[in-house]
Amino acid sequence: MELLHYTSTDPPTPLLPDTVDGALDSKGRPALRSSSGTWASASFIIGVEVAERFAYYGISSNLITYLTGPLGQSVAAAAENANIWSGLSMLLTLLGAFLADSFFGRYRTIVFASALYVLGLGLITLSASLSTATSGCQNSTATCSTPQLEKVFFFVSLYLVAVGQGGHKPCVQAFGADQFDGEDPEECRAKSSFFNWWYFGLCGGSFVTISVVIYIQENLSWSLGFGIPCAAMVIAFLVFVLGTKTYRYSITQHGKNPFLRIGRVFVAAIRNWRTPPPSPIKIEDSGNTTVSSQQFKFLNKACYVPNDLNHGRTACTNDEVEEAKAILRIIPIWITTLVFAVVFAQTGTFFTKQGATIDRSVMSGFTVPAASLQSVNLLVCVVFVSIYDLLFVPVVRALTRNPVGITKLQRIGVGMVLSAGSMVIAALVEIKRLKIARQHGLIDLPEITIPMSFWWLIPQYVLLGVANVFTVVGLQEFFYEEVPKDLKSMGLALYGSLFGVGSLVSSFLVSVIDKATQIDGQDSWFANNLNKAHLDYFYFLLGGLNLFGFLGFLYSSKSYIYSSRSATNYDAAPRLRSRWTSAAFIIAVEIAELFAFYGINTNLITYLTGEMGQSMAAAARNVNIWTGTASLLPLLGASLADSYLGRYLTILLASALYVLGLSLLTLSAVVASGSGFNDESGTRASSRTLMDVMFFISLYLVAFAQGGHKPCVQAFGCDQFDGEDPDLECRAKCSFFNWWYFATTLGSFTALFILSYIQDNLGWGLAFGIPCISSLLALLIFLLGTPTYRCVTITVPDHGDKPFVRIGRVFVNAARNWRTTPNLNIVVLEELGDQDAMLYQKSGHFLNKALVAPVGSDKGGTTCSVSEVEEAKAVLRLIPIWVASLTYAVVLSQCSTFFVKQGYTMDRSITPSFKIPAASIQCFACLGIVLFVPIYDRVVVPIARTFTLKPSGITMLQRIGVGMFISTISMVVGALVEAKRLSIAREHGLTDNPNATIPISVWWLIPQFTLLGVSTVFTMVGLQEFFYDQVPSELKSLGLALNLSIFGVGSLLSGVLVCVVEDATVGYGRDGWLDNNMNRAHLDYFYWLLAGLGEVGLVAYLYFANSYLYKYSAGRSTV
Repeated sequence: MELLHYTSTDPPTPLLPDTVDGALDSKGRPALRSSSGTWASASFIIGVEVAERFAYYGISSNLITYLTGPLGQSVAAAAENANIWSGLSMLLTLLGAFLADSFFGRYRTIVFASALYVLGLGLITLSASLSTATSGCQNSTATCSTPQLEKVFFFVSLYLVAVGQGGHKPCVQAFGADQFDGEDPEECRAKSSFFNWWYFGLCGGSFVTISVVIYIQENLSWSLGFGIPCAAMVIAFLVFVLGTKTYRYSITQHGKNPFLRIGRVFVAAIRNWRTPPPSPIKIEDSGNTTVSSQQFKFLNKACYVPNDLNHGRTACTNDEVEEAKAILRIIPIWITTLVFAVVFAQTGTFFTKQGATIDRSVMSGFTVPAASLQSVNLLVCVVFVSIYDLLFVPVVRALTRNPVGITKLQRIGVGMVLSAGSMVIAALVEIKRLKIARQHGLIDLPEITIPMSFWWLIPQYVLLGVANVFTVVGLQEFFYEEVPKDLKSMGLALYGSLFGVGSLVSSFLVSVIDKATQIDGQDSWFANNLNKAHLDYFYFLLGGLNLFGFLGFLYSSKSYIYSSRSATNYDAAPRLRSRWTSAAFIIAVEIAELFAFYGINTNLITYLTGEMGQSMAAAARNVNIWTGTASLLPLLGASLADSYLGRYLTILLASALYVLGLSLLTLSAVVASGSGFNDESGTRASSRTLMDVMFFISLYLVAFAQGGHKPCVQAFGCDQFDGEDPDLECRAKCSFFNWWYFATTLGSFTALFILSYIQDNLGWGLAFGIPCISSLLALLIFLLGTPTYRCVTITVPDHGDKPFVRIGRVFVNAARNWRTTPNLNIVVLEELGDQDAMLYQKSGHFLNKALVAPVGSDKGGTTCSVSEVEEAKAVLRLIPIWVASLTYAVVLSQCSTFFVKQGYTMDRSITPSFKIPAASIQCFACLGIVLFVPIYDRVVVPIARTFTLKPSGITMLQRIGVGMFISTISMVVGALVEAKRLSIAREHGLTDNPNATIPISVWWLIPQFTLLGVSTVFTMVGLQEFFYDQVPSELKSLGLALNLSIFGVGSLLSGVLVCVVEDATVGYGRDGWLDNNMNRAHLDYFYWLLAGLGEVGLVAYLYFANSYLYKYSAGRSTV
């Protein structure tokens, strides 16, 4: 490997007809469009993502079950822990993106994170093995007492996975998106489709792990169920390495650390805040022709220096300012989508526990594991991603004339609305479940299955799955596209952090509600006896919060200005056109990676409640915390990829860490299953505590590895398409996001379908080992594609700032000059020309003050250029979208928690001898994604393109909004199904028998999973494309990391919400919404709450999206 991270100060090399600007191949030569990047490379990366998601969801999807089972935690505590872990997992993507974008690059970060991922998964497997060996909790439904040392070991391993995912998650997706040239029309469209198929692969891997690994965890062994995800992560690492020669590698454009470059814009703008610029003004000419946006005009002050300053001070370029603006723009989007992340966090906690109380039998002798119910969500995502990419996008494209059908913000908004609906449905279903439990006298029998079919839970999973297709994919694309080019990993890490914060918020809500609702002896909303809990209240609360988040998102989207783009090849020469060849490798990598990730994540709650003996709330909390951490770590991975290591190397390192984490997780599960720690003696107790520590270390090692892998893979795949080629690669680039999500969902679906069964019936060691192998295969696939990859080049100005430094300097300078009234005539005229200067001076943004230095300042200081100010503005514009998308992440987080537990209590039998694992029900969300992605990319987009004339059919923001709406609907469906389940439980007197199977088919859960899967095709892909496209070109990994951070924050928020709801609903003799006895709980209320939160988030999202100005666009977006 001759080139790992390349910067240049030389003028752009005249391009050959087949080269891709800003990209290199694996040998440092100009990337050829015909032999690098696009789908060939993206397929490796998607394969890595599939394996990584398989591994991740092999832990997270059934984590609440493990926490409430083997770890013996209460339902509220487990939900809180699951949300916190999930949230931190996503938040750590910010760290991973930072390291990727600033130091290592995406490729190196992925490699490092993969190794850490494997280590964490291996330790988790070892922890589970020790837990199984030292306790008698062979039944995952039992509540067991786990020695403290074992718990510590488990959580250390768990958070090691989160750390690994933090480096893996943002870089992998950013690296995958890097395989498409946004300047090429075909690759641009393929790039948008990439996010769809990325999510398809993600959900596919998740579906498989939920379907198979969860079953293994609950019926065979937790150690095997954790070992398979570890093996999947090893496979993901190998797949990633195999595609090395096919990848395109981005070249750092400015030489400087992107964070320093962006920071310099803020510094310069702050410094010139109050000082009116003298005439003449010293100009920093970057030779760039970037048009300054009208937003955040105060950053424009970073573009000039007063003439009385020392000659050593240089101004920021317009490109640098626009990078800073791009970061600012995404903040409102991030904030307003946070409520979606909170809803998103519920699927792996309370959805799972909800399903655990009802009849999950499919046939005689076979019961679907509760965590496997999450597979419905993934199956829906898999199906709906195909529908979205093949049907929806073409149809909408015909109408909107947008290459991607609808805008990224529109896509996110749709998903937010759907997520709110999913919470409402979940609340209604929970109401039904509680009613049935009362009717059958099962209120005080939490161990008795409520005679309510698990099919009642399907609608909420389906709706949330559909919402994911919209919002999750929309957020991925949004944060990848809207961040500066050097921060693509960070963009995806921000996306991941959204779900990380969502998980933390969910965990906080659970804690607060749990305490608030168990006052005066009342049962908490999250009572361990779910038949006395009130998850229905909690779901209604989430639904309402989602609505508020949607309103905020609408406000942010309305004023959002989209960014524009460029790309390079891995060997340091101008790249040639390659499109789908490289992207195919990267997508394959993502599939394998997601197979590994979801092999851990989807049934993690079962492992926590079973093998580790945690309560349902504690397990859900741990699952959400780990998931959130794994989602936030991509921010770190993306930073490293975009600034230092490059996406290629970041992916390699993250993959290696992934394999290491999964290996340790497998080992932990094997040791736990063979040690028999059922003795309460001091020696056994200390050993159990050690096993817990080892498990959590391994788990968070996987999260850490995913933090480097996740943002870089997708960004790297997207880099394989040239967005400047309007006829071919630009269109293919738009399609890339769709097919990326398709592939990732496929990997998730496969993981859910296979690993859930293995986890429940064969063993957790095997169930974790398979994801480890999958992760290793992902690494090999990635390496195989190396010769075909394009590496994005980042042109370097004389001052050599990194994008983070350049953008940060804009904010610092603008803040410094906050009282300055700048005269931008000379700066803008010299840098942009007469016509663009007139447009720029009308913007009046406060960041424009970064263009000048205050009178009397030292002349040694530097000002920011117009381009630097515009970079800062672009970043700033992303914030409202990021925030508004959090509600979607919160809704989405329910798929692997309460959706699974909901299905666990239902009849999951297919034949008299075969039951579907509860976690495997998540496969339906994946199936929805897999089916809908082709429809969206081949039908919806072309139709929408006809009307909108946009390559993507609809804008990124429009796509995100659609997914948010669908996710809200999935919560509504989930609430209705839960109400039905409770009703049947009451009718059959199963309210006090939580272990009894409620005579209601688990198929009731399919609609909510399907809707949630479809929503992810819109929102997740939209967010992926949005954050990839709208960040500065050097921050692609960071952009995707920002997208991932949405779900990390969402998972954390979901954990907080679980805590709040549990505290608030327990007391005065009432059963909490999240009672361990699902027949007494009220998940239906909780789903209604999530639906409400989703609607709030959607409204907020629509507000922000309506005003969002796309990068380098003079007007507002149309939401």
